[in-house]
Amino acid sequence: MPLIRYLRRKWLLRKPFPNSRLLYLQEKVPYYTLLPEQLKQTLQERITLFMDEKLFEGCAGFEMTEERKLIIAAYASVLLLGEPAGYYPDLRTILVYPDDYVAPVMDEDDGGIVTEGTEPRKGESWDMGSIVLSWKDIEQNLYLKPGRENLIFHEFSHQLDDRYGLSAGVREDGKPLRDDEWTTTFADVYQSLHKKVRQGRQTVLDPYGAEHPAELFAVATEAFFSIPTELKQEYPEFYGLLKSFYKVDPILFV
Repeated sequence: MPLIRYLRRKWLLRKPFPNSRLLYLQEKVPYYTLLPEQLKQTLQERITLFMDEKLFEGCAGFEMTEERKLIIAAYASVLLLGEPAGYYPDLRTILVYPDDYVAPVMDEDDGGIVTEGTEPRKGESWDMGSIVLSWKDIEQNLYLKPGRENLIFHEFSHQLDDRYGLSAGVREDGKPLRDDEWTTTFADVYQSLHKKVRQGRQTVLDPYGAEHPAELFAVATEAFFSIPTELKQEYPEFYGLLKSFYKVDPILFV
């Protein structure tokens, strides 16, 4: 870490957490109220540095208020409660649209013919240092129908996946490329989810996780922090590995 960043972080963390932010966390971030006091303090520190080091931009005329930045920073920082992980060092910008946005896509068929088009999206994580989010979907996840879905958890977990290669050891067909515990367990869960989705069976994990190993990690992170008891009941070994990675046990406070 550059010395100037280290010194700035030290300086920021010596300052008291603003009372205005604290009140807003208590009123508008339901997750914050569930945390034990020690983790509340940790989250405040993570939020302070996150908001100082990341650039928030509203798109399509959307206004990025301090309160909206705080909500995104809070949930992104929940994933860092056990370990700062460099505060998403590759991430520079969070782009926020008022609603779903249209993104360009390219599809290549078996004959090599590429078709260009567009599709609506709620969010995405770009490896070039940006995350895109839909504010409407954030609000819906947090306030209108809280459950296992959390767009902020989902997209920020992709940043962690890219950094640590958490899903890289499993092919799209579910075959593991390594024989370590994480990879083999991850592959088993991915194959299990595929089977359950194919058979139309209920599962604690969002079926979207069967689309790609990277999506499995994202939906598993959503479930881990949002409905941990249910996830542990269905996939106890996988839950234990997620607990080891994130260095917290949400069952103790969710």
